[in-house]
Amino acid sequence: MQNLPLKDRVAIVTGGSRGIGRAICQVLGRDGASVVIADIDVDGAKVSASMMDGRPTLAVAADVSSEQSVRQLYSQVRDSFGRVDILVNNAGIFKMTPILEIELDEWERIMAINLRGTFLMSREAFRIMKEQQSGNIVSIASAAGKIGGLVAGAHYSASKAGVICFTKSLALQAAAYNIRVNAVCPGPTKTGLTADWGEEMNRAVAEEIPLKGYAQPEDVAEAVAFLLSDRARYITGEILDVNGGLVMD
Repeated sequence: MQNLPLKDRVAIVTGGSRGIGRAICQVLGRDGASVVIADIDVDGAKVSASMMDGRPTLAVAADVSSEQSVRQLYSQVRDSFGRVDILVNNAGIFKMTPILEIELDEWERIMAINLRGTFLMSREAFRIMKEQQSGNIVSIASAAGKIGGLVAGAHYSASKAGVICFTKSLALQAAAYNIRVNAVCPGPTKTGLTADWGEEMNRAVAEEIPLKGYAQPEDVAEAVAFLLSDRARYITGEILDVNGGLVMD
């Protein structure tokens, strides 16, 4: 009989319409979870849902930066599945803007989606998981949140540093309720985003990585799945690097 480490668990994945988020949805579904794909791009979320090989899946339009939208999302999930066992905070936006060119509205948009979104989604998950006395949260941070980034803008790097610190703070408060909270820090990953950087930049960045080359989205997804599984039952507050040795700490 096939071992499904996440069997009967209900997972919400934000930003699941493409790239790393889509890979996370597929790996969690493979491991037996029912997956709610929450994305402002609901058409993309529906495409991801169609790739889930028959696993129970729900695609939902959601803006993680909006408190009202987040609460509506959780209400819909509870109506559909009755519980929330897993949250993966993957939704985020990336900018390379040099610091003297960052306008205030761009700074605030990055913070709203990357950091406020992680807070709003995690707070509502914590409410439900506290009632259940169980749960698991993994947020996608970034190597840029540790080192300031090779190419990332200062606002992006700062937002991901905030996700890292928020993860540790939440892990401390959630542990008493049998809720684990961790984060994964990818380095450069082969997605549509990095494809837009162009061949010259990608080659130069890849040369800085000890293992050479970029991660595949599935490399990040497998790390997330590990942290969500019972194999990681004694791990909380961990910031797991998945970057080919770009950052070692």
